[in-house]
Amino acid sequence: DKHSYPVTEIEVNLAKNDSKAAFLNVFPMLVEEMVSHMREKHEMDDEACEWARKMMEYNVPGGKLNRGVTVVAVHSMLKKGEVGTEEYARACVLGWAVEFLQAFFLVADDVMDDSQTRRGQPCWYKLDNVGNIAINDAFLLESFVFTMIRNHFGKEPYYGQLVDCFIEVIQQTEFGQLLDLTSQPANGQIDLTRFTLDRYRKIVKYKTAFYTFYLSVAIGMITSGVTDESAFELAKKICCIMGEYFQITDDYLDCYGAPEVIGKIGTDIQDNKCSWLVVQALDRVNDEQRKVLEDNYGQWDDEKVAKVKALYADLELERVFKEYEEESYKSICAAIDEVDTSLMPKEVFTFLLKKIYKRDK
Repeated sequence: DKHSYPVTEIEVNLAKNDSKAAFLNVFPMLVEEMVSHMREKHEMDDEACEWARKMMEYNVPGGKLNRGVTVVAVHSMLKKGEVGTEEYARACVLGWAVEFLQAFFLVADDVMDDSQTRRGQPCWYKLDNVGNIAINDAFLLESFVFTMIRNHFGKEPYYGQLVDCFIEVIQQTEFGQLLDLTSQPANGQIDLTRFTLDRYRKIVKYKTAFYTFYLSVAIGMITSGVTDESAFELAKKICCIMGEYFQITDDYLDCYGAPEVIGKIGTDIQDNKCSWLVVQALDRVNDEQRKVLEDNYGQWDDEKVAKVKALYADLELERVFKEYEEESYKSICAAIDEVDTSLMPKEVFTFLLKKIYKRDK
């Protein structure tokens, strides 16, 4: 294998039990590979290569890295922990492929949503020299995902299965984004009747659950040799319930989380988002309260936002969320109990659940 994985650095961090640092050790190698791919295979000059390098460094590694680290953790669990350092590094490459995918979605998402900040810094498109170039940068990030997978896994028997899995999840996420972006009429008129629980659930399943949970688990399953279709179906089911819980928590934090903790200023109300909170509010309002929502939701006006938040307080949505949180936890645990341990350990899912249950960011 022509790759020089940063084996020593990884071993040092694993000895310290720091799997996130070990994961981060692999990132610079991938940036170098993508840049030399551009330079050597595609005649890109220094300026183009430096742009791509800066763009990757700005957009890819800044998050919590949960999705990427999960790929590695799932692979290790399914291999019963018997993973050499090189194999560990290779699992990190796939983890980074998921993080590059995430960056592709977020860079594009921020342009579509006209967002200001992301992960505690200005959105990439907001930088003076970037603007709409960010759209092509998002495409580049997506293409790098497949370059990385081919570079490191092109000769594996499961290569086709891996590529299919990524392509399917990208498409599902884009379907979810379509449902989200079209959940309101384009003419700027606000139509709250379109915010139904059914639509909300579909958006979350497609836009978030597949790439946030299922993809990381499925990759680990593919690389560790799981082939049983029913195992993938059950994984999908559990990951979708978790994804729903994860996104509902996200929606809750957008309104009730501390900006300095969550790394962004929540704008779901101003953005007229089909958020779980507004869906729950619509389910509970009387006619007078409904009028308050209709007059104040989806507008960039601090007083109007405050009125929506006051209505949420009147409807006790914080309590509603806490109740949902308990119920959801129970149903996830029940689904995990169905896992056939001859196919895969339950630990894969309990590990994920621990990460997301009762988080504050």
